[in-house]
Amino acid sequence: MKKSIKAALLSGVLGAGAGHLFLKRYRRGAILIFSTLSCLVIIATQAIKQTQVIFDKLPSPNEAPGFDELSVLLTENLNKEDFVLTNVVTMLMMLIWTLAVFDAYKIGKDMEKEKEKEQEMENGQ
Repeated sequence: MKKSIKAALLSGVLGAGAGHLFLKRYRRGAILIFSTLSCLVIIATQAIKQTQVIFDKLPSPNEAPGFDELSVLLTENLNKEDFVLTNVVTMLMMLIWTLAVFDAYKIGKDMEKEKEKEQEMENGQ
């Protein structure tokens, strides 16, 4: 399998930056990994915050609430700003991940072309 395809698959399956690490582009890979993890931390923080708000408003801590009760609590306590922030950060993470796949593929393709040129020059001499 070609390096470009391996790098793109690693970035797509394992996470943004994995393909760059495979291609020995450590700085770019680290930036992509840090960016993706930062987005995940923000999303998790927002989810925990929203969950805490809902648990604090449950009527009885000893009874398991029904789906309808949880649904009502969720819609009543949904903070629009937090919801927008979560959506924006999720879209940003998806964009970073997608760009990482394409960038890893492009870098791998460029490396393959460079290697082919070197081989042609060696064979031509």
